[in-house]
Amino acid sequence: MKYMQIKGGQKLHLAYEAGEGKDDKHLVKVGHISAPICGRGFDKDGNFRMTINVPLGHACKKCLKVLRDQKKGVMK
Repeated sequence: MKYMQIKGGQKLHLAYEAGEGKDDKHLVKVGHISAPICGRGFDKDGNFRMTINVPLGHACKKCLKVLRDQKKGVMK
């Protein structure tokens, strides 16, 4: 999992890295990254920013809920 920002100053979103996915049928290919797991898309040009030193208090609440549900096995 990686945290990414769609635009500077916005919330951090969780995205799957290569080899990860919500299940074995939906794995991300090498050299790619998924859209945010909360369902929000990329910006109009398909860009995002990788983040390093941003507090997780700025994380997207929907992404965190999806991650918790996946760990509990509550897939929709």
